[in-house]
Amino acid sequence: MRVTKLLNKLLNLQGLWVRGVRIEEDGLVIEVRRRFRLLTCPECGTQVKGRFEETTRRWRHLALFGTTTWIEGPIRRLRCPGCRKVQTEAVPWARHRSAFTRPLEDAVGFLTQKLDHTAVSKLFGISWAAVGSIAERLVAEQLHQDRFDGLRAIGVDEFGFAAHHRYLTVVTDHDRERVIWVGEGKSSEALATFFDELGPERCASIELVSLDMAAGYIKAVEAAVPDATIVFDRFHVARLAQRAVEEVRRAQMRALDPDDRQPVKRTRWALLKNPENLRASEKAKLELVRKTNTALYRAYLLKETFLDIFEYRSDYYARRALDAWTAWAQRSRLQPFVRLARTVRRHRDGILAFIRSRLTNARLEGTNNKVRLISHRAFGFHSANPLIAMIYLCCSRITLPQLQLS
Repeated sequence: MRVTKLLNKLLNLQGLWVRGVRIEEDGLVIEVRRRFRLLTCPECGTQVKGRFEETTRRWRHLALFGTTTWIEGPIRRLRCPGCRKVQTEAVPWARHRSAFTRPLEDAVGFLTQKLDHTAVSKLFGISWAAVGSIAERLVAEQLHQDRFDGLRAIGVDEFGFAAHHRYLTVVTDHDRERVIWVGEGKSSEALATFFDELGPERCASIELVSLDMAAGYIKAVEAAVPDATIVFDRFHVARLAQRAVEEVRRAQMRALDPDDRQPVKRTRWALLKNPENLRASEKAKLELVRKTNTALYRAYLLKETFLDIFEYRSDYYARRALDAWTAWAQRSRLQPFVRLARTVRRHRDGILAFIRSRLTNARLEGTNNKVRLISHRAFGFHSANPLIAMIYLCCSRITLPQLQLS
């Protein structure tokens, strides 16, 4: 078997034939020739016969026999009648504006879904920045607009990715369990950009939107999908009650004399834990609080009663229980719970919507943990775009060809 025929079988790259091979200092160079004559515009896909100019270019390929391999062949420029500008042609074996072949980029993308940038860059012998660029190209190609089709229930949350309060807005599809959109910022304008991209017809299909009580997100949802039901995430609402308890505990510590603080000391986790998770020592601490500090114990009962409302299955009984709790909290003479009662009254419908839908942002919080891991293993990102590309690559169900090593 001739060497060129063997390399044709090994490379298996669409649209070219192996013409020759040579060994240079930087690796194995495989000379190829094209199988096609028509030139394709990379933006609109228009095919033309004429050409503007021709040059020779190299593309880095997967290593053969442990040797760095390059594909060397002609690349042409064309004057596209549709775009009305001069473009470098699209070739089937490499993505536009890429110095790597498609199989190498697919392998890099597949491992980037599993490993950190540094490990992937060392494994393939490419730069750290090149790994991020490859991820962006893969996402641009694989992320299709059909991910917005048939949306019924979505979740919205923010993710802080850098110092100086830099955030991303992450939108997930609850039914398909995947990230469908990521944008920079956490304001109403950031989320409005998502709805603008979605379009009026797709917005009309959305029935449920789960989010926290961020005013900017609420404003954007009410403006874009007024018929959708806003469901406030149970975790965020419960956290407000826990913060109120913590504020009362700290206020009691400040108000008490040093000699009277002993019953309140080291009670934080006993006050915040679920009753069924309490250890014997923590139960004893709560019993001591009940006997010695009525204000703090009242705060604990308010918190537990509030959380019990989320266990109701009947909207009618949950509504009555929430109204009774709000009245109790306002009479409690505990300022953190008085403020919480006002917040609950303003967002009453969204809180009760959870009773009917049982929709939470738990999956989105899990996605945020995965995003945080992606950011940490890359030792942070200086800008939003590379991180957004990595979120799409790892969290939006993009499927890449698996790397076969045996």
